[in-house]
Amino acid sequence: MSLYTRMAATLTVAASFIGLIGLAPQASASASSDGTHCSVVVERVKPGEKFSRVKSRTCSDTGTAAVSRSGRTLLMTWYEHAEYGGDNTDVYGDYGPCDADGYVLSTGTWWRSISSFITYNSCDGQQAVLNDGHSAVYYYGFGTPNVGARANDNIGWFKVWDAL
Repeated sequence: MSLYTRMAATLTVAASFIGLIGLAPQASASASSDGTHCSVVVERVKPGEKFSRVKSRTCSDTGTAAVSRSGRTLLMTWYEHAEYGGDNTDVYGDYGPCDADGYVLSTGTWWRSISSFITYNSCDGQQAVLNDGHSAVYYYGFGTPNVGARANDNIGWFKVWDAL
């Protein structure tokens, strides 16, 4: 292969790479790093209990709240605004990823704040029970950029599980 051919091939690859970088999505303004970030660690629901017990809760106004991730699995992140913006809380499980039983997560003071959420680690089924205690909205998949008008700022608790 001649020097000219190698140089042309190299420039073509470089130009393609630069073009791809230019097409990459920019960071969303709504996914700001400003605001309060909390981390909650929960257990599985024990017999006779309605919700997963909270083992720890930490918050920070300067970045991601520190939590020991050793043996813990990220289950869900709640966001204050639609499209994953505003204050947020990461919920970790102490007993691994979601399975068919899953976790039942009380939203606590977040009941009037959740507008979007993301789930992780096989938690692809979500039941959001509204603050009236019995009406529910079901979601499937891992990202819910908008919970909808009925559930917005009105979720009392979630059940998350492996729906597959």
